[in-house]
Amino acid sequence: MGDSISINGPIITEYFTRLEHVRKHDNQEYMRLAKELFEISKDSSNPDLKSCANAYLGDAYCMYDNYFKALYYLSSSINDLSKTDEFKLTARAYNELGITYRTQGQYVYALENYLNAVNTAREHGLFLQEAISCSNLASLCQDMDAYTDSATYHQRCLECCENIENEGFRDDLLQCEYCMITMLNIVMGEYEKASETFSKLKAIIDKNPSYADRFDVNICYWFYYSVMGEKTLMDKYKKLCIESFYACDEFVTYYSEIVDFVKKMFQDKEYEELEKIFARIDENKVDGELINLHMIMSQYKIYMYKELNDVEKVMKAGYDYFVYDSMKKEDTKKSFMTALTLKVELAEERTTNLFLTEAAETDALTGLANRAKLNSVIDELFVMADKEKKNLGVEMMDVDYFKKINDNYGHAKGDELLMAIGKSFKELVNEKIFVARYGGDEFVVYYYDMTDEEIMKYAGKIREKIKKIGINLRLGELSVSQGIVNRIPDPLNRAWDYLNSADYALYYVKNHGKAGATIIHKRTDLDSKDCKIA
Repeated sequence: MGDSISINGPIITEYFTRLEHVRKHDNQEYMRLAKELFEISKDSSNPDLKSCANAYLGDAYCMYDNYFKALYYLSSSINDLSKTDEFKLTARAYNELGITYRTQGQYVYALENYLNAVNTAREHGLFLQEAISCSNLASLCQDMDAYTDSATYHQRCLECCENIENEGFRDDLLQCEYCMITMLNIVMGEYEKASETFSKLKAIIDKNPSYADRFDVNICYWFYYSVMGEKTLMDKYKKLCIESFYACDEFVTYYSEIVDFVKKMFQDKEYEELEKIFARIDENKVDGELINLHMIMSQYKIYMYKELNDVEKVMKAGYDYFVYDSMKKEDTKKSFMTALTLKVELAEERTTNLFLTEAAETDALTGLANRAKLNSVIDELFVMADKEKKNLGVEMMDVDYFKKINDNYGHAKGDELLMAIGKSFKELVNEKIFVARYGGDEFVVYYYDMTDEEIMKYAGKIREKIKKIGINLRLGELSVSQGIVNRIPDPLNRAWDYLNSADYALYYVKNHGKAGATIIHKRTDLDSKDCKIA
């Protein structure tokens, strides 16, 4: 069933539509559909379908914060996916890989994938995908203290937002961006710019009052009013931040905001409240990105307990840090093994596909390319020669009196002759010459960017090879008839016109005594008295 399923067919198109419809709205249904699509793709020989299915499944695992499985499926999809016209899914997969690598502390790989996401989205006018990827990249740069680069990608995100038609998506992104840009400007000491961005943030919140309860918004307000010295508002939003923190269940989503929140609480020496905050964070399962969060919290515990001269708690926090660090190293090993397993599996799959491709494109008897491969190559060469204005030569040839060989010596001997020809003709193949079996005792040779004189020299070598093979097989001196056409392609013609003209030239030779070759530039040359057989 899988072999007949097209990625553009109604079955798969329906899956894509349903997946996009439930994405971000029903994670459980999204995962179910992604797994169903993956099962369908396992039985398919279509690499595009497999890459899309892997991308959707990896995306689904990202939504469940299962970054090891996300890495496996996204990585297995991206090479083939990037060669398809599924540009939106490709940009999303690159972005998800960036998120996954970032959670594991592999910031260089995260940077590479975010950049790929940005470039893919920009190249194909996918403003929403570009905006999301630019925002994530800006956040990564900000965490790495690359503030100028962060500001650049924030600006690109804002430019993309102007072209996003979905008002809800646009406002969501703008709210996040204005929060991050305000915080960035504060860190950079650009307080005037911070005020400008803060005013835009307030306008978005006035338009969407529900945004006011978000943790990142309250953090931004608290930091802004702190640097502006507005104590009443600072205290108000500090209290709201504390309330928002305890109400927050998305520690992965608000990872950076939680770190900023704890850092500010530590600077304000809110040690009693920090004890409760640490306890709240400790309630969360320690895995994935939260390992990094727990490590950072252990560091702040050490700083705080040193200030409080509590040696026992300093030792406990130090031990916790060691445990989390060991867990992170184990996670790094798991990531390595996941990547290693994936690369081995991909290498095996490529080898299998290569063998299948070669088997499908190779003539079983002669070992040369078959007619299917021949047709694809002539199309490619025709386009290349037309574009580069190079000569393209096509030779049609067959063994003279081959039927008599079969009749006199048997078909087994005829097959032995064809096998010997195939083995010998392989030696001709190079960057400018391609040889294929056309059918029966007919062969085709393509010559790229060669003069008539160069081609005729190779035609002579072919005749010598055939003569030698005949002697070795005790068939006497065999000969071949060769019809060749050589010219720069005419855009009005098609690739098969070459084969047709070469075939006419071949029969011209056969009708004029065989055992020779003629080269023409157009079919009407055969009507000329100057047409010669060498």
